[in-house]
Amino acid sequence: MSTLQSGLLPALVRYYERLERDPGQNVAGFGFSIEKVSFCVVLELDGSLSSFADIRDRGEKGKATPRRILVPDGGGRSGIGLKPFFCWDNTGYALGRDNKGKPERAAQMFEAFRELHRSFLHELQDDEGFVALCRFLETWEPAGAESLDDWDEAAGLNVAFRLRNRDSYVHDSEAVRSCWSAHLARQMGGESGPRGISLVSGEEDELARLHPQIGGVSGANTTGAAIVSFNLNAFESYGKSQSYNAPVGERDAFRYSTALNRLLADQARKVRIGDATVVFWSDSAEGGEAEAVFRDIFGDDQGMGNEAEHAATVSRLKVFLDAARQGRLADALRDPDAPFYVLGLSPNQSRLNVRYWLVGTVRRFAERLSEHVGRLDVIGARPDDPPLSIRRLLWETAREPKAIAPQLAGEVARAVLGGLPYPQALFQAVIRRVRADSVLNHRRAAILKAYLIRNENEEVSVALNKDHPDQAYHLGRLFAALEKVQEESADSKLNSTVKDRFFGSAAATPAAIFPRLLRLHQHHLNKMSSDGLRITREKLVGEISGRLDRFPSHLPLEKQGLFYLGYYHQRQDFFTKRPDTNPEANNG
Repeated sequence: MSTLQSGLLPALVRYYERLERDPGQNVAGFGFSIEKVSFCVVLELDGSLSSFADIRDRGEKGKATPRRILVPDGGGRSGIGLKPFFCWDNTGYALGRDNKGKPERAAQMFEAFRELHRSFLHELQDDEGFVALCRFLETWEPAGAESLDDWDEAAGLNVAFRLRNRDSYVHDSEAVRSCWSAHLARQMGGESGPRGISLVSGEEDELARLHPQIGGVSGANTTGAAIVSFNLNAFESYGKSQSYNAPVGERDAFRYSTALNRLLADQARKVRIGDATVVFWSDSAEGGEAEAVFRDIFGDDQGMGNEAEHAATVSRLKVFLDAARQGRLADALRDPDAPFYVLGLSPNQSRLNVRYWLVGTVRRFAERLSEHVGRLDVIGARPDDPPLSIRRLLWETAREPKAIAPQLAGEVARAVLGGLPYPQALFQAVIRRVRADSVLNHRRAAILKAYLIRNENEEVSVALNKDHPDQAYHLGRLFAALEKVQEESADSKLNSTVKDRFFGSAAATPAAIFPRLLRLHQHHLNKMSSDGLRITREKLVGEISGRLDRFPSHLPLEKQGLFYLGYYHQRQDFFTKRPDTNPEANNG
C-alpha cells in the first residue's frame, strides 16, 4: 500500500519509482534521459559519412517534431564553459557548425566533443559503432556540415549517430551504456564532489552541486529552469555554496527531476491555470485513473467542438462525482485511498516558484471537488452545457481571457483543492462584471452561490426559495418581478429595460431605486392587456413586498450577491414549466 509523502521531492522520487517499476513506461534510468533529437548522422564502419537523416516525426499536417529518444544524460549547461554530451549533442558540438554565427566557438565545442569521445576509446575499442564514431570525429571537417542535406533546418538541433543498416543508435549499444554507467559511478566515488546524507532519501550519496533543469513550465526558459538553486552569496549559509545548501544526492536529484519533467511533458497530467502550470499525479497505478477526472475539472476544455469526447467527459465526471456524493467512491475508483498530489509551478526567470503544493488522497481531493461542484449547482444549466471547469469560471471575472488576473486563477485552484474559502477577489470580480454589463448568466450565478455558501455560510438553494430568510434575496426577486411586468406591458418591445438602467444601483442602494421602480410598476401594470396576467403579477409583487420591512439605503457586497441570486432564481422560475419549484433544495 502506498504511503502519503508530505514533501515535494520525496513524492516525486516515489513517482519515479512507480514509473521505473512499470515496464511500459520507458523511463530513463540514472545517467540517462529522454531528449529531443531531430537528425541522425549515419556512418559506415570505417567512420566515413554515409548520410544525414531527418528522423523527426511528421504530424497530420506535415509539421515536423523532434523524436524523443533515450540518450546518455548530459545534465544542464550553464555559463560559457564547454560541456559536450556523450554520443549525441547539438550540431555545434557534434559537427562543429551551428546557426549562431560564431565558427570559432563552434570549433572549440567540436574539439571538446571529440576529446570526450577519445577519452572513452580505450574502454570501447571493441564496440564497432563507437569506434566508427571516433573515426568520424577524427576526420570530420566542420566546414562540410553546410553541404549536408537539410542543413538549413538541422543547424543547431540535436543529432545522434548510428551505423548504416542498423536500427539502433551508437549510444544504444550495451557496451556503450555500461561504459557510461561505469563512468558515472566513478564520478560518484567521491572524486568530484562532496558526499553527504541526501535530504530526500536519507542515504549517503554524492551531493548535487547543480540540479537538473526542469522544462515544460509555461513562461519559463525554454532551456529549462531550476526548482532548487542558490545563485547569490546572500542565500548561502554555513559556508555552503550553491545547492550544497540544500543537500540532495545526485541520484535523488536525477529521480525527482526525471519524474517532474515526465509529468510536465504529459498533457494528460498537466493544465495551465493562470500563470501557473499545474501537474497532478498519484504514485499508485490504481489511483492514476482519477487523474483524468481532475483534468476535466481544471482542464483546458479539450474536446470543445468534439461532441463525442465532450460527451465522454461529462459522463466520466458525472459517474465520479455522483459516487463521491453518495459515499461510493470505492465503486468508481479501484483505490480511493491512493496518495494524490497537486503541484503548481510558475516561472521566475531561470528558476521556478512553487505556487502551491497540495497533498492528500484520491478520496479527499474527490470529496473537495464534489463539495465544490455541489456548491456550484444552480438552476439554469442546459443539458449540453460543458462542465464548470475553473477556466470557464475565471472567464466570468474579466471582459476578455487575457485580462484574467493570473494570481486569481492560482488562488481559486488552491481554494478548491485545499478545501479553503474562495478568494474574495473572485466574488468581487463577478459582482463588478454584473454591474458593468448587467449580465447574470448561469456561470456567474454559480460562482456567487458557491462563494456565499463557502465563505459567508449563507443558505442558498439550487432554485427559487420563497422562504429565504434574507431580505436582500427578496429584493432581487422583487426587481425580477418588476422587470417582468415591464417586459409584458410592452410585449418585449423595449429599447431599454429597468434592468439596463437600474440593475447595479438597485443592488447597491435599494432605497434610492425601488420607490422609483414601484411608481413605474403601476404605469406598466396599467398598460398590460391581459387582466388575468395583471392580477397574477400584482399578487407576486405583493407577496414579495410582504417579506420586506424596508428598503435599506445600502447593501454590503455579500448581500448584493444574495440580491443577484434572488433575481436569478426568480427569473429562472418565470421560465420553468413546473408550477412549483423545490424550496427545500439543498445547499449543494
